[in-house]
Amino acid sequence: MDDWLNQGLNHQPTALVTGGSVGLGLALARELVRRGFAVSICARTQADLDAARALEPALHAIRADVALPADRDRVMAEVEQHGGHPLDLLVNNAAIVRAHDYANPFTLEQDRAADEIAINFAAPVDLCRLFLKSRMGRARGPGAILNVSTPGAFFPLDANPLYCATKAGFHMFTLSLRRHLAETGVRVFEVYPPALDTRLADALDVASQAANGQDAIDAVAAETIRAVLAGEEVIAPHKQSRALLKMFPQMDPAALDEVNRGVKRRAGWDRA
Repeated sequence: MDDWLNQGLNHQPTALVTGGSVGLGLALARELVRRGFAVSICARTQADLDAARALEPALHAIRADVALPADRDRVMAEVEQHGGHPLDLLVNNAAIVRAHDYANPFTLEQDRAADEIAINFAAPVDLCRLFLKSRMGRARGPGAILNVSTPGAFFPLDANPLYCATKAGFHMFTLSLRRHLAETGVRVFEVYPPALDTRLADALDVASQAANGQDAIDAVAAETIRAVLAGEEVIAPHKQSRALLKMFPQMDPAALDEVNRGVKRRAGWDRA
C-alpha cells in the first residue's frame, strides 16, 4: 500500500473500530479489511458481533461496553495481543442517540444523560489516551485516530440536544488533540457523516435518513478511509455533509494559534 500510514510500517496495519458490528462502524471495518488492515471491532451485543463476522470473517470481534473503564482497558490489551504490536489506527465510532425534551416529565424523571455522555464523550477521550499510552517509549511508526463526528456538533437539535452537546465537546477535544500531536507521528482525523439509515437514531424521525441506505453507508465508509489514507484530516464524505460544513466552516489555524499564545500550562503542571 502506498498511503502515508503504511509507508512507515513494517507490519500489517491494525485497526480497532468501536461500535463496529453494525451500521457505519461495520462498513468502516469492512473497508479497512479490504484495504489490508487486520481489524478488530467491539460492541455490546454478541448477536451483532456474530452477524458482523458472518459477513466479514476476517474481523476480530470483542464483546465490550466502552462506557466501562475496565472494558476499555481490556479491549486495548486484547487488540494489541491479537495484532502482536500496539494499535496503528483507532476509530472512535461508537455512539448512542436518545430523544430528550427537558419540558417533558419523561426526560425529567430519570437520568438518561449519564450513559450518553459516557459513550459519546468520556469513552472515546479515554480510548485516545489508552491508544497514545500504548505507544509511549516504543520505537513506533506513524499512527492515526479517526473520530466519527456529526454536523450536529455545530448546532443544537431540539430532538436530541445531549447528543449534539457530547459531539460538540468531542469535536473541540479533537481539534486540541490534533494540535497536541502535531509534532508526533500520530495524525488525528474527523469525519462528518450525513444522516444515515442505521440503528443509531432509532428514537428520532430524521427526514433525510431514509434516502441514505446501505449503498450510501458503504460509499461514506469508502470515502472516509480513502481520505484518512490520503492524509485529509477533515472529512466530509457526502454532499449533505459538505453543504452543512459550508454553513459552519472550520476554525482558522492561525486564529487558534493566536488564541493559544495567551493560555499556557503553568510550570510543574505535570508533577502535581
